[in-house]
Amino acid sequence: MECAAHPGTAAAGSCTVCTKASCDRCLAFDIDGRAACAACGPHEEDRSAALGSALLTFVGVGYLAALAIGYLVFRARPFVGGLAAVVAIALGRALQLYLRPPIVTRRPSAPRAG
Repeated sequence: MECAAHPGTAAAGSCTVCTKASCDRCLAFDIDGRAACAACGPHEEDRSAALGSALLTFVGVGYLAALAIGYLVFRARPFVGGLAAVVAIALGRALQLYLRPPIVTRRPSAPRAG
């Protein structure tokens, strides 16, 4: 099998995203420990960052909602802020388990012969 981008070069594996056969030079990223090509890697990196930002936003909104509900139910007692923080941490952890952003890393480039 040969590389889809470099005809005549043997493929080292296939991209986990687009499944194209790729050589070592093309497999420039790792996504959760699996190889990805140079075209798919940046896209998955952006997607991971966006998902991480969305999780952080949900946790912030969850904290504010828990704070507001706690304020209404317990009439602004001192423990309401702490209770809201615990709820926000639990919400963040639950979301992280279900919507885990992929870990995208750039592979070290192979030394060139010559």
